[in-house]
Amino acid sequence: MDRIATILCMKGDSDAQLALLAVRSTASSLTRHDMIFVGIDGGDDSMGDALRAAAGEIPFELLVFPKRIGLARGLNRLLDEVLSDEQWQLIARMDADDESLPGRMECQRCFFDAHPDVDILGTACREVDEQGRHLQDKFMPLDHATIILSLPRSNPLNHPTVMARRRLFDAGLRYRADVRRTEDYHLWIDAARCGFVFANLPQPLLNFRRDATFFSRRGGPRQAVADLHVRVRAMAVLGLVSPSNVLWALCAFVMRLLPGSLQRVLYARLR
Repeated sequence: MDRIATILCMKGDSDAQLALLAVRSTASSLTRHDMIFVGIDGGDDSMGDALRAAAGEIPFELLVFPKRIGLARGLNRLLDEVLSDEQWQLIARMDADDESLPGRMECQRCFFDAHPDVDILGTACREVDEQGRHLQDKFMPLDHATIILSLPRSNPLNHPTVMARRRLFDAGLRYRADVRRTEDYHLWIDAARCGFVFANLPQPLLNFRRDATFFSRRGGPRQAVADLHVRVRAMAVLGLVSPSNVLWALCAFVMRLLPGSLQRVLYARLR
């Protein structure tokens, strides 16, 4: 049975109760042979004991980055720590404000056991509001070919649900620190270019928290340009330039420039 290392990078001022829920819910479907690695970006280790208690019997390691280094660099630091030990063959992602649903980690581990050709595995997720109330389910393309074809149009993986084989990162792939909120999207493009195999599970295995500022944080000119750049890069790198993909990228660019309230309406209709 392959052992799982889960990486979670959180800001120093993250909501402590949500972070504890994230760790506790993730640990619930791990075994004592697995491990959780948490990076605190721009803070101290004052939450360390509480997070260890939330992990229960699951081994736990805390890395503190006293000076803010950003999500991409924080995740890369955690990856380097994980990769220093050969026992971790599966690397899972988790976010500090989300909740793994029961059985998530074991379900993904079993899929990898049954599909040795797959390198990167995501799942569907349940989007919830700040009180944990269900908003909608977010489903993703399931098979490798469909995932590749969708890359020029949208990010085909729910990032906090992803689990990957260590060979993805042993090949030298890392999160890009020079992009804005698209570091995971760029990673999938790099992985596709290198021939790694993708899949998604159809069942929602994570509660993804969508707070009141979700759309405003992901809008504006800078984010619109970043999103256009990653889509154009996907087309160029993967040889998927087409009139429909170009039109889709331009429409997505315009959508990012709309007020958050309009983005919310369009997002609900397009899902």
